[in-house]
Amino acid sequence: MKRIIVIFLILALGTTLRVRAQKVETLVGDAWAEIPALQTQSELKPGWKIVDYQMKSKLIHYLSGGRATQLADGDRPAFRITPGEEEVLVDYVVIRLKAAKYYRKIPKARLMDNDYMRLEPSHFDIKAENDAFICRPLQPFKAGEYILVSLSQSPIGELQDLLVYPFSVIQDASRRP
Repeated sequence: MKRIIVIFLILALGTTLRVRAQKVETLVGDAWAEIPALQTQSELKPGWKIVDYQMKSKLIHYLSGGRATQLADGDRPAFRITPGEEEVLVDYVVIRLKAAKYYRKIPKARLMDNDYMRLEPSHFDIKAENDAFICRPLQPFKAGEYILVSLSQSPIGELQDLLVYPFSVIQDASRRP
């Protein structure tokens, strides 16, 4: 019985180790810097209860901190994205966050309901490099907080947390009017 369990564990670990995970990097100067994936923190705000009728609850996804730790190099940042095994490049989108002093918030709970820019040739200059894609936006981003996220990911946990790649775009002092 112990042998069967050991063999099962080896097979299970072997298949998970062979799966290629996604990787997102941004060009900073002349070197690529990996943007670490962060899991959102979620809050479920219950709706009003009137007599015996419960109004719809509201789900909100947050990232702690008023600013991302990864600053983009300019307002047209280059990204090198290595999609996961079951992903394609067009699964990835850029979403602008609402920033406050101590947190950043995804505007709407469902990713598909947000205004986003899909990584596709109409919005990005895309070049293939080995297993990865180098993507640079055709139009400059406005200053603010952003996330790069895969729409095809499975939500995590009961509150449907997400794995996102946050970055900040700051206004270039030399471009100010």
